[in-house]
Amino acid sequence: MNQQLPYMLSEKELERYKHPIAVPGMGAGLQETLKNARILVIGAGGLGSPLIQYLSAAGVGVIGIADYGVILEEDLHRQPLFNMQDLRKHKAKMAASRLFSLNPWNKHYPFLLQVRPDNAVQVISGFDLVIDCSQHRATHLVVSDACLLQDKPFITGEVHNWVAWWGGFNMLLDNGSRSGSYRCNELQVDEFRNFDAGAMGATHGATALLMVNEVIKYLAGVPGLAGKMHSFNYLHQQFEKTELALDATGVAAVKERGLLTADEYGLEVVPDVED
Repeated sequence: MNQQLPYMLSEKELERYKHPIAVPGMGAGLQETLKNARILVIGAGGLGSPLIQYLSAAGVGVIGIADYGVILEEDLHRQPLFNMQDLRKHKAKMAASRLFSLNPWNKHYPFLLQVRPDNAVQVISGFDLVIDCSQHRATHLVVSDACLLQDKPFITGEVHNWVAWWGGFNMLLDNGSRSGSYRCNELQVDEFRNFDAGAMGATHGATALLMVNEVIKYLAGVPGLAGKMHSFNYLHQQFEKTELALDATGVAAVKERGLLTADEYGLEVVPDVED
């Protein structure tokens, strides 16, 4: 009889995760997969803060948090990871601290910087998966191009008023090819954008949880995120899932030329954070 290999999870972790482990199709093996995952999340605001909270709670072993901003009272309605005493403190640092208190079995690394063309490749290099929660078109393009150069799977999404969208870009498909990039699908994404003023807390939190669920499924090898764009209209309870397009010529052009300048992306560069 073959001797069963010991789990890399400690007894305390097995106890902590006993309920998700008991879910059919999950098990200790998938919990180990989550522990081995290295995910970079760009933006710790309305979409990013609940997303990293549930990634950490789920047991993702390494979470990078890139955000150069500070916590503002006007944003607390959609950033419940933070408290009143955190105002004016750096979101990335406070998020890492909060997540450690939530789950000390994981590693949470704050990056107090703006992800931009001169650092994007270096920042993402140590991670298996990149999730951009900046909700900022120019940043999406920078990160998307950097992920193409390193063949990194890329997830991004946005919430505008009552409508949210998110998609799995540059991800391996069953046939060995990769799904379309964010740049390949900008026109499709633009159909779901609405730049009227206002931001609901519940829609950001709900979207983050839907994205986390898809990330867990992706790590488990369950189809549904790669090459798909999901959208949800919270006002009318309407859900859509569409195929992402692949512009092979455009992807090849990005890989040949590399990253553009910040001006060419339309990215306003902010001064480096003084910690």
